[in-house]
Amino acid sequence: MPHVRADDVGGLGFGQGYAMAKAHLCVMADQFVRVRGQRARWFGAGTDDAHVDSDFANLHLGWRARAEAMVPELSDEARAMLDGFAAGYDRYLAVTPAAARPAACRDAPWLTPVVAADVLAVVLSTSTLASSRFLESQLANAGPGAATGALPDRRTVAAASNAWAIGAERSASGGGILVGNPHFPWDGDLVFFEVHLQGPRGLDVYGATLVGIPGVAIGVTRHHAWSHTFSSSTHMAFYRLALDADSALRYRHGDDIVPIVPTTYTIDVADGGALAQRSRTLYRSNLGPMVVTALTPWDGPGGHAFTVRDVALATAAQLDQPFAMARATSRDQFERALALSGTPFVNTIYADAAGDALYVDGSRVPALSQHGLGAWQLARKLVPAIELAWQRGLVVLDGSNPLFDLEAFDGRAPGAIPIAQAPRLLRRDFVMNANDSYRFTNLDAAEVEYSPLYGEDGARPSPRTLANLALLRAGDPAAGADGRFTLDEAAAAMLSNRSFTAERLRDDVVVACGGTAAGAGAARRPRGKPTPCDVLAAWDGRFDAASRGAALWRELMVGLARDGAVPWQQSFDRQAPARTPDGLTSDRAAIVAELDAAARRLRAAGVDIGGELGAAQHAPRAGVRLPVSGGDDLDGVANVVAYREFDASLLPRTPRGPASASGLSAGGYVVNYGSSFILAAELGPDGPHAKALFTYGNSSDPASPHYRDQLEAFARGELRPVRFDDAEIAADPTLVTEEIAGP
Repeated sequence: MPHVRADDVGGLGFGQGYAMAKAHLCVMADQFVRVRGQRARWFGAGTDDAHVDSDFANLHLGWRARAEAMVPELSDEARAMLDGFAAGYDRYLAVTPAAARPAACRDAPWLTPVVAADVLAVVLSTSTLASSRFLESQLANAGPGAATGALPDRRTVAAASNAWAIGAERSASGGGILVGNPHFPWDGDLVFFEVHLQGPRGLDVYGATLVGIPGVAIGVTRHHAWSHTFSSSTHMAFYRLALDADSALRYRHGDDIVPIVPTTYTIDVADGGALAQRSRTLYRSNLGPMVVTALTPWDGPGGHAFTVRDVALATAAQLDQPFAMARATSRDQFERALALSGTPFVNTIYADAAGDALYVDGSRVPALSQHGLGAWQLARKLVPAIELAWQRGLVVLDGSNPLFDLEAFDGRAPGAIPIAQAPRLLRRDFVMNANDSYRFTNLDAAEVEYSPLYGEDGARPSPRTLANLALLRAGDPAAGADGRFTLDEAAAAMLSNRSFTAERLRDDVVVACGGTAAGAGAARRPRGKPTPCDVLAAWDGRFDAASRGAALWRELMVGLARDGAVPWQQSFDRQAPARTPDGLTSDRAAIVAELDAAARRLRAAGVDIGGELGAAQHAPRAGVRLPVSGGDDLDGVANVVAYREFDASLLPRTPRGPASASGLSAGGYVVNYGSSFILAAELGPDGPHAKALFTYGNSSDPASPHYRDQLEAFARGELRPVRFDDAEIAADPTLVTEEIAGP
């Protein structure tokens, strides 16, 4: 884990860019190729023209062109960081011979030098990770008359996280405790990079950032610590445009007729040993790019077409936010840093040495006026298609009616609700988030309603949200006999792998299938070959690698939750969270039938129904199958592991064969996603005490010893000490010091 020190911000960026390239050269280079719109140039057209579509979409979204125009607008410090980061990447590339590079890009001709605008283009692209970035194929083929392809479901964006901030009333020391547990891919373009930055003007921050992005996004300083979770809010709006009667390239907006502007792009496409050129004309309204799917067609004159406005797109101020967050010495200063609106799709959870615990949904949410919001809510009741779109997480508005124009509050986040009006909760006991909305930050807090665009989920906390709340609830044994968390207790609770669904439902299931309820944690060892009912009765109720029966519970829950939701008999009541939700609507016969089906699925996949979870749930890393603890949403486990197709890179990825809805494939459950950079930090007058774990290791090169060096500890739920002070760093017996400079 690199500790980067420099006397100026440019040098700090240089060191971070160099160190990141040393660990993730191929991942970074692949991202630079993508945002430049050059995939087809180096890799050919791709299957079904996938690389061609990617290039046209990235050119149309304009990451590289926007970045080049934005660089002169940046603050001196942000510009120096980007320049230094690009130079550090270039320096590593220049001094590292091909034989020493990762195999995935060892002799690649697309390993080329970069400049600040290339780095900024990656930042811009990442800012729309939960919005327009997942519309690439729909944007790349949008033209008049086209009406093919599916409209994506925004809720399927496969990113999640948990984060807790424990305040003075619930911490043993009286200082704040943060436990951050972002759930992200373990390979590809969204892996994290762990780093400690020490630079000018008191900058001293340890944490992690996504590969390709300078600075620290999740971190700890001497005064505070913070983490992020994906927000349940929406960050873009689809506008239905009423086309002019005489042209499909003009639309009405109030009394005006507004053009839809075409732009023709030309790309190079590798074809054998030569390059061929392809051109495509794409279109943009004054709101944003046009988008065409089977559900959002582009009619002829007098009809309708659709465009999308994304308010998550980064602005110049976003580049200053990491410095401001890291340098803050009080909660007020940290909140002023948040007001820069540089957290476009995430919540922020914060704890400090004074014992404050803060939650803010600082994501960028479309700023409709009250009249516009009311009209949209009425339209949902009257127009089924608008409500159907909302059920997919998409807002559809009438783009020809000025009533639905977004309000302009803050030039740093055009069209977005300002941070001052966002959901916020300050507590002295705790705040938390597990990707449901602000409503579940702390159930003892007064209920305040915000725009439904921050998420409408009041009746449906997920099993993972319920698991997190249960672990933090006063009286739960996770905090020990005194009910006040130590750092170790908080970290252990997050990684305890307790199953909320099992704690509420396991005994009912065992009774239904003819067994005797064992109670959570009890062990019952039947003689002879155990039945599925025996296995669940003896299970410890956890998703530890050594737990026996966890896989069977997972398969049962997936079978019972046909629509993806647990069929609770008694639904969640926020006034009685210790007792609700509870029970199953399924009758005894249905439970027994689903349990038998679950056992058959496991046996067909070659999984022992009573075997250890780690024998089935594994991460294949560098040819070794490593057992992994943790569960997924229906398991009701805070510590998430799963398999997700959430990787925009062209680099080799973790393979998996055909799988069922539970993720079960031949031989078990393959893991390539979930808990990633786990940070547990306690703040006090003597500075931070922190522990961390980087589940998949701080290198994406399978040949590196750091590619899998922490997975074994993760399976055991063990964190390692964070070396923050100079004396701690110097005392590390494995410390290697490297001084680097530009040419």
